[in-house]
Amino acid sequence: MSDASVPRLFGLPQGPTRAVATHAVHALCAIIVVGFLYYAVHIRLISVRLYGRLIHEFDPWFNYRATEYLSEHGWTAFFHWFDEMSWYPLGRPVGTTIYPGLQLTAVALHRGLNAAGYAISLNDVCVLMPAWFGAIATLFACLLTYEVTFSPLATAICAALFAASPAHLMRSMAGEFDNECIALAAMLLTFYLWVRALRGERAWPIGLLAGLAYGNMVAAWGGFIFVINMIALHAGVCALVDWGRGTYSPALLRAYTLFYVVGTAIATRVPPVGLTPFKSLEQLSALVVLVLLWCLHVAEALRTRTKAPIRSFATLRLRAYVLCVAVAALLVAATVFAPAGFFRPLSSRVRALFVAHTRTGNPLVDSVAEHRSGGFFNVFSFLGIVGILWLVGVPLLLCYRSYRPPATLFALLYTVAGLYFSLRMMRLLVLGAPAACLCGGAALGICLDTGLRRAFWTAAGTSWDAREAELDQRRSGRRRPAVTVLGVDTRAWLRMERWPSTLEVPLLYCFVSLFLTMLFLGASVFEGHETARSTHPVIVFSHYTRHGVEHISDYLDSYVWMRENTPKDARVLSWWDYGYQITGIANRTTLADGNTWNHEHIATIGKMLTSPVKEAHGLVRHVADYVYIWAGQSGDLGKSPHMARIGNSVYRDICAVNDPLCRHFGFGGPSRTPTPSMRASLLYNLHEHNRTEGVSVDPSLFQEVHQSKYGLVRIYKVMNVSEASRAWVADRQNHVCSAPPDTWICPGQFPPAPEIQAMLRKRINFKQLEDFGHDKKKDAYYQAYMAQYARMDG
Repeated sequence: MSDASVPRLFGLPQGPTRAVATHAVHALCAIIVVGFLYYAVHIRLISVRLYGRLIHEFDPWFNYRATEYLSEHGWTAFFHWFDEMSWYPLGRPVGTTIYPGLQLTAVALHRGLNAAGYAISLNDVCVLMPAWFGAIATLFACLLTYEVTFSPLATAICAALFAASPAHLMRSMAGEFDNECIALAAMLLTFYLWVRALRGERAWPIGLLAGLAYGNMVAAWGGFIFVINMIALHAGVCALVDWGRGTYSPALLRAYTLFYVVGTAIATRVPPVGLTPFKSLEQLSALVVLVLLWCLHVAEALRTRTKAPIRSFATLRLRAYVLCVAVAALLVAATVFAPAGFFRPLSSRVRALFVAHTRTGNPLVDSVAEHRSGGFFNVFSFLGIVGILWLVGVPLLLCYRSYRPPATLFALLYTVAGLYFSLRMMRLLVLGAPAACLCGGAALGICLDTGLRRAFWTAAGTSWDAREAELDQRRSGRRRPAVTVLGVDTRAWLRMERWPSTLEVPLLYCFVSLFLTMLFLGASVFEGHETARSTHPVIVFSHYTRHGVEHISDYLDSYVWMRENTPKDARVLSWWDYGYQITGIANRTTLADGNTWNHEHIATIGKMLTSPVKEAHGLVRHVADYVYIWAGQSGDLGKSPHMARIGNSVYRDICAVNDPLCRHFGFGGPSRTPTPSMRASLLYNLHEHNRTEGVSVDPSLFQEVHQSKYGLVRIYKVMNVSEASRAWVADRQNHVCSAPPDTWICPGQFPPAPEIQAMLRKRINFKQLEDFGHDKKKDAYYQAYMAQYARMDG
C-alpha cells in the first residue's frame, strides 16, 4: 500500500507520519521506563531519608552479620562457618544451611564499588541493595511484559505499576536486606529469558542464559522451587498444545534441556540444595517433564523415519508407546530408590499450600507450617488498582493482535499460579505481584495502543495495512483464526474494524483511554507512596505528638547499650524473635537467633521464661549472663501464653494435661489480672518489676541494669552465674554437631548441671518438623490439644 493511497489525518501523509510517530512513541516509552526505574529507587529510599541507613526487621540482621563474616573471613571460611554465638550452647552450622546469594552479591558490590573509587561501607551497601534491585526487578518485569505483548506502551505502564507496587515494596524497601530483595529480580530475569528462548525456532540457545539466571535464583532464595515448577509447567503445557495442534517444535526441547541441565548443575552446588533436585518431590516434576519431552522427540524421530502423517492414528499410537515405555522406566526407578529412602516427601510448608495442615500438637510447628490465607478481599485490597487491572488484563491478552502462544500462555499460567499462592499465603503475594503488573500494564497498554493506532496511525473504517499484517504473521508464525464471542469478532473489535468511519469515536476512545491510564497510574503511585512512608525499621519507629513527629529508638539504643556495657563473651537469654538483632547489633551470644529450625530448643527457652522465678534462675544461671525482654504494651508479656504453649509441648509440666493451650497461663477476669501461673513466672516478674504494686524481683537472683528511655526494653543481669557450666560449654571437646549432612539440626549438648539435666529428662521424644510425641493416638496431651483447637475452630 503506497503512501498516496492512504487517507490523510490532520493534513499529513500517514505513511511517513506513522513511521516518525511510531519512533517517537517508542522513544517516549523508553524515557518513561527509565524515569520509573529512577522512581523505583527513589520511593524505596524514603525510609533512609526518614530513619537513616538502618537494617530493618529481624532476619535482615542475620543476613548482614553473615555478610560481614564473608567479607572479613573469605569464601572458604564462610562455607565452613560454625556459629557459636547463636543457639547457645548448641551452636549452628551456618555456612551449609543458608542460601549464600545475598551475601555474595553484597560483598561483590561492596568491593567493586570501592575498587571503582566510590567509597561506601558494607552497611550502606546492604541497606541500599534492596532499592537498587527493586529497580532491576522493575526492568526485568518490563522486558517480560514486552516479550508477552510487543507493546512499548504496555511495557512503560508496567514499569509505573511495578515500581510502586505495594506487594513488591514490602520486600524491597531500603534496609529490607532479605533474600527476596534480590531473588525477585533473579526470578523475573529467569522468566524473561525462558520466554525469550521460545520466541522463534532459532532462539533456543537463550535457554542457556535462562539456566544461568535460574542458578542465581537458587543461590538467592528457597523460593526457587516456584520458579522451576513454573517453567516445567509451561514447557509441559506448550508440548501438549503443540500435540493438540498437530505440530512439533524441537526448539522447546532444546531450550528446556539447556535450561534444566545448566540450572540444575548450578543448583546442586548450593549447600542447602545439594542433590534435592533428584530426590525432593517438590522438584522432581521438572525432571519428569524433561524425560517426557525427550520421549516426544524420540517419537517424532520415529514418525519422520516411517513418514507417517503427524495427524494420524499411527503417530498417536507411536507416541503413546514411547510414553508408556518411559513411564514404566520411571516407575521401576521409583520402586528401586523409594524403599531406600532416596526420595523426600513434600515439606510441611509446601504441602500446606495445597491441603489443610494436620496439626502436630506443637504450637510453633503449626504456626510455621499452617499458612494463614489472606483471603480474596485482603489480597486485592492490598494490590489496589493493580488487582483490578490484573483481572481485566487476562482476557485482553488473549485477544490482543500481537498474541504469541508461548509468551501469552506463560502469562496466563503465571497469573493462575501467582493468584493461587497469593490467596493461600499473604507473604507469597510477592510472587504474584509481577503477574499482576504485567496484566495491568497489558490492560491499559492495549487499550491506549489501540486508540492511538486507530486515531493516528490508521484511517477510520480501514483495516491494518499490509505491513502490519506481515509483521503480525512474522511474529506469530501463522495467521490466526477469528475469535468470536456471541457472534462478535473480538480481535476485530479491538482493532476497531467494526467502528464507525468517523474520527470522533476513535479520538474519544483515545482520550478516554489516556485519561483512565493517567488516573490508574496516579492511584497506583499514591498507594505505593503511602506504603513506602508507612515502612520503618522495627528497632526505630515514629510517634506522632502535638509537638510533631518523634522517633522512638528504644530497641536500637538497648542493643547499642548491650554492646558497649557488657562483656564480649556475655550470653543473653531472650525470646527467639530477637536473637538476630542481639547477635547482629549487640554482637553478643544468644540462645536462639530467630530461626525456627530447632523447635525443641525454642521450647527450652519458653520453659525458662515461663517457669517460677527461683526455678527459672536455677536453669538460666547455667546458660546466660543477661535476660533481655521487650517490656512495652505489645512486648513479651502479651506473647507469654504462646511461650508457655510452646514450652509445654515439649516439657509438659508448664500447663495441665487437660489444658494444652495453657488457657490458665495468662490474664483473666474483667480486670485482666494475671493467673497464678502467670503471676509466678519469671517473665511477668521481670516485665512488671517495680511497675505493678507488689511485684519485684529478688536482686540476689536478677538485677536490673538497663531500662530504655520509654521503658520498652528492660535488661537484667543474672546473679550467681555458674562459671563451671560456662567453662564446660567453652571446651570444644564437649561440642556435638554430628547431624546428617542433609538436615539442619545440630543436637549439641547442655552443661551437666543437675538442674539442667533434670529439666532435659522431662522432654518427650520429639521430632523437629512433623511428628509430636511417641504415639499420637495414645498421647492424651495431643488428644486434648486437638480437642481444644477443634472447639476454637468451631
